[in-house]
Amino acid sequence: MTDCTHTWVQSVASFLPHKSNRLSLLLLLIAIPLCFSACCTRQQLQDNEALYVAKPAPPGITAAQLPVFYVKAASQSYNKIGTPEITEENGVLRARVSSVKPTLYYEQANFTTAKETYTNLIYRIHFSQVPFGLCNLNITTGNNPGLLIIYTLNHSDKLLLITTVHTCGCYLAFFPTAELDPEAYPPHWPMGKQSVYGYTLPGRLPSALYSAGQPYFFTLESGNHRISNVTATPAYNPGLLPAHLLDIQSMENLYHLPYQDNSISFFENEGRREGYVKDNSKILERLLISWWAFDWHVGEDKAYGIYDSSKTPFYTSLKFWQRKNSDMKNFPQFLSYWGWAL
Repeated sequence: MTDCTHTWVQSVASFLPHKSNRLSLLLLLIAIPLCFSACCTRQQLQDNEALYVAKPAPPGITAAQLPVFYVKAASQSYNKIGTPEITEENGVLRARVSSVKPTLYYEQANFTTAKETYTNLIYRIHFSQVPFGLCNLNITTGNNPGLLIIYTLNHSDKLLLITTVHTCGCYLAFFPTAELDPEAYPPHWPMGKQSVYGYTLPGRLPSALYSAGQPYFFTLESGNHRISNVTATPAYNPGLLPAHLLDIQSMENLYHLPYQDNSISFFENEGRREGYVKDNSKILERLLISWWAFDWHVGEDKAYGIYDSSKTPFYTSLKFWQRKNSDMKNFPQFLSYWGWAL
């Protein structure tokens, strides 16, 4: 028995009043964590890593402007980048993400500030679920979660800033490049390392290799799909890892998923959940956060981009009084709220 399991069993036993009951309950309590420990061990033995690379680049986009994903525990279906689809279950149409085929969704949008007009290259990926269990204690557990990667370019097509955020609006992170004027940074920005919700990430990305045609690599953690590193050079030998080719599709295709002779949106298009991903709920976030964030749908994944006509805000701060200012749908205002002076 591991030390942590032994301590956990002793702690529970100390609350049991009768010695005769303690023995049987102790045996049961010992068996339960050992079973889960075995499951975790088997999962770790099956863990591997894989690269997800998008080819060929869409017209007007260079290979360096496409993110490369380094996925941990890639043998687990919930870690595989997938493709949203519509299926029928017991006569009811459901949205889900198939892990059989990986897809990178893409669109391009412009925005203007007082300084100049910029271009956002917006990328979106989805997974089948964020799992829940003793091996995966994730508050964001739920089906059909997604991740956005946004490259912000200036008029000279120089990459200035990378913004990453889950499609629920959570785990927002910024990665300025060496091309961005230091005066555009938020006050006291850490140029070396930054801490983002438990992960230590680079505070600024180098530009030399990117300018020479090298893409950026995004490391995705197991289960929660969090970005745990962004690098200009991989810290592994890509030739030794399985490589999966990401199909590149227009973001518009998410609103027209094929089903029989029709097409159905991946997002709700009416009612209180308009603009939210279908069949997507975050029970733990609703229980723990919704009551003080004043949002019953907190943590649920949403539509984002030029094809989204819903009024649902894509807010990135849980401060309900800053919901409008942190709404990523107004990108200049969103950047200003977080201290970026582009």
